[in-house]
Parts: sequence; C-alpha cells; structure tokens
Amino acid sequence: SSSTCPASRNAPENVSGWRAGRSPMARSTTMEAAKHFVDFINETGSPYHTVLACSKMLKASGFIELTDGKPWSLARGGKYFVTKGGSEVMAFVVGGKFFQAGTQSGMSIVGAHTDSPCLRLRPNSKMSGSGMLQVGIQCYGGGLWHTWFDRPLGLAGKVVVRESKQDVAGATCLAEKLVRISEPLMILPNLAIHLQSADERAAFTVNKESHLQPVLCSKQFDDAAAAAAGRPEDAKEGIYARHHAALLEVVAKRLGCEVADIVDADLCLMDAYPSCLAGLYQEFISSPRIDNVLSTWAAVQGLCEFASSSAAAESEDVCIAVSFDHEECGSQSACGADSATLPMWLETVLSSLEVPQPERAGVYARSFFVSADCAHGVHPNYSAKHQSEHRPDFHKGIVIKNNANQRYATTAITSALFREVCKQAEVPVQDFVVRNDSPCGSTIGPIVSSKLGMRTIDVGAAQWAMHSCRETCATSDAGHLLALCRGFFENFRKIDAAAQQL
Repeated sequence: SSSTCPASRNAPENVSGWRAGRSPMARSTTMEAAKHFVDFINETGSPYHTVLACSKMLKASGFIELTDGKPWSLARGGKYFVTKGGSEVMAFVVGGKFFQAGTQSGMSIVGAHTDSPCLRLRPNSKMSGSGMLQVGIQCYGGGLWHTWFDRPLGLAGKVVVRESKQDVAGATCLAEKLVRISEPLMILPNLAIHLQSADERAAFTVNKESHLQPVLCSKQFDDAAAAAAGRPEDAKEGIYARHHAALLEVVAKRLGCEVADIVDADLCLMDAYPSCLAGLYQEFISSPRIDNVLSTWAAVQGLCEFASSSAAAESEDVCIAVSFDHEECGSQSACGADSATLPMWLETVLSSLEVPQPERAGVYARSFFVSADCAHGVHPNYSAKHQSEHRPDFHKGIVIKNNANQRYATTAITSALFREVCKQAEVPVQDFVVRNDSPCGSTIGPIVSSKLGMRTIDVGAAQWAMHSCRETCATSDAGHLLALCRGFFENFRKIDAAAQQL
C-alpha cells in the first residue's frame, strides 16, 4: 500500500480505508484525489486488478453488478456496472429524468483503457542461463523497455485453476483466480558499462528476445530450496514442464491451492516499488501504469461522486464510465474498444429502459463520448520535441488532443462543447498537436467514434515518460481530471441543449 512509500506516509492504506469515517462520495480536494489515486493504483498491476479495484469502488458506492450476456432489469435513478473477461468494465447511472416527456436525452460517456505496456509471462516461461533461473516473457504493447532494467519486479494477473465442485463429490471444474504479488520476485539486470563497446553504450539498444528475460533466482539456491521442500531439483511433469517450480510455488501459496491445480495463467510483471507522491513539494505522482489507470480511476470515481449528488436525480442522460482492455495493442479483442461489446451493452441499456427502436437513433445523435487517455506533457530536457505553440504543462489543466488526420477524434464542435464543460467545472484546458515531422499516437477515440457514429473528443492529463516502467504526472492534474469527469456527467446535457449546431 502507499503507506510503505516515504513520500506518502500519511496517505490512506487502500480504497476502503480512504472511505472510512466519511461519506464515500464526498467531493475530493486536489491532494485527497491524488492520494486516493495512489492507493487505487497500488491495488493494480494487471488489467484484471484495475477492474477489480473499480468493482470494489463501485460496490462501496452502492452500484449493482449486472451479468454480461443475461437480461438486465434497470430503473431510472439506478446505478449499475458490468464486466467482461475480468479486464473490461462499464458503470452507468440512469438519470432520474432519462427519456421522459419533454427531454432531449442521450448518453454521456467517458471512456478509458485498463491495460498498460508491460512484460508478460510466456505460456512456457521456464528458461535458464549461466546458473540462473530466468522467466521467459513477451513484450506487451510498445514499452520503453530499457526502463525495466535494474528494477525489482513483482507480478499480477489471472490464474486458471482446477478445483473441486462443492455440490458434486469427486468432480472438478475450472475457476479463474486473481493473484498479485508485490514482493520483488525478479530483477532484470543491466550489462556493466565496462562490458559494452562505445557504440553499444551510445545506442543502448535492447534486443527484446535476448535481453529482457528477468532473473528469478540462482540454481544453487533453488536446488537447496527443492531439497528442503522434498521436490525434485528439476521437476518436469505437468505444469512444472512449463514454468519453474519455485515460481509456481509462490503463486500457488498466494492462491491457497496446490501447484498441480494450476492449469494456465496470464501474468504481468510490474514495478515492485509502490506508487507515491514525489518532488520537493509532493506535487508529482510517481507510478507505473499512469497511462491509463489514471483515466480509468477518474472516470469511475467521477461517476460515483455524480451518482451521490442531486444532479443524478435531475439528469436526462444515461451517464457512463467504460474502460477497455488491449488498447496498447490495437483494441481488437473481445474486451477491446474495437469489439461489439460496447454497442451491445448500450443497446441492452436502451432496450431495458424501453426506448423504442425508432427513437434510439436520436439518443445516439445526442450522445457524446470523451476518450480519456494521457497526453504528453512538455519535458524540460526535451522541449524541442513539442510543437512550439502546443506544449502542455503540468498543473495547467486537461489537454485537448487534436490531429487533422483523425488519429484523435476531436472536432471543432466537440472541442467547443468540452471547453464549456471545463469552464463550468472550473477546470483549466490546454491544447496539443504533434509536430508535422513527428508521428502521432492514437486512442480508442477514433475507434468508438466510427463504430457508434457518436460525437467524440480525445483528452487527457499531461504526463512524462509515457510507456515507461514508471511514469510521472502532476497531483493537481489528477484532481483536474476527476473534477472534469464529474462536471461532464453533471453539466453536458444542459450545455449541449443550448448549443446551436449544423
């Protein structure tokens, strides 16, 4: 928890602890918001754990969990959430005046993603070299892989186990379990400067196949541990043939099962050092996975705070926070933004609320999607990398991301509407475009906009070192993003209804 981090000793221990003794949806101050985010992200480590942390927060706020693929019974004024695959989550509040006579109802949506670039275990991770047991990994997403060196690494993710069925004697079934081990289990050591040529030192190139396999332990120590435990030094049967026994034993112990019960796993490596506040004035957040757990947290927490306010009862919209998996590798998966899941969920919501089919096109036309993903803050050592008139600063507010070639989905009218939302929420705004001689990343914004035909804008909080093992953002911008999400749910419909559009 963040209490182990010197820079945030006074931060609450976890999401539940932060809520103890106070209204769970009380409006957050900037520092409270930053500390809350630090505690939230310290519970994560994989997309599955991000969704788990969201689910805890939503349940604590009185949201009702629905089941994907089954009928939903919804009511105006209700608050609900649903997950898919354990790595995608959608929470929503049905406004008390949604689709009532005289209203111009739509859907106000903030979207983000649950995944971050990381090293993930291979299906067969068992490898060794030079007397060391190593863990074979795959590179997930486009990471700054050199930043993973010389950091103690833990792991988090999903494990599929075989367990006994309680209602049938002797029968077994497969069950999904989550595991998070924050202890420093592994390390990925650098090569000493003295063993590199001048060209190698200057380039610091990383061969992703040869250089990114972390060390788990020495064979000498593992042989001694095997002898003490009474297991073969190099077990090769079943799951032992695919992963080192030492690693399996740690995972099984944490899950409370036997090693032989483990069938498969999807495990992400993570920085074992907790997220914390940093800088002389603790104005920065130093953390893994800021991209894009920050936006996921702000969208869900903002929705929770909106749900507890009087504005929810007066709202004419369905207000939604959704976070997808697999954005970092293209979004084409069952839990990704490019799947049919979000359109099906939205149709299920409208059907359950008895919106007639001919009226649904109007609901979509009045809807608005905020694609919230972190933005590139100007770096004091590399300021020339930014376009000179578009250099987002820390503490200066939320960044509107624009690209004429639709790498971002922002348009003139979505930008103008968003600026009005920020004005009413008292959140500062700044703009970003890439230099013409620089490539431009993309987000879920263009994907969702094209799938739903919905007005969309791409925005985010400024950060440094995007896709590093450890990133940095400003404490104030965590507060700005939270205030923006809540303000969007509260005020967008009134702003949109008053605008004159073509």
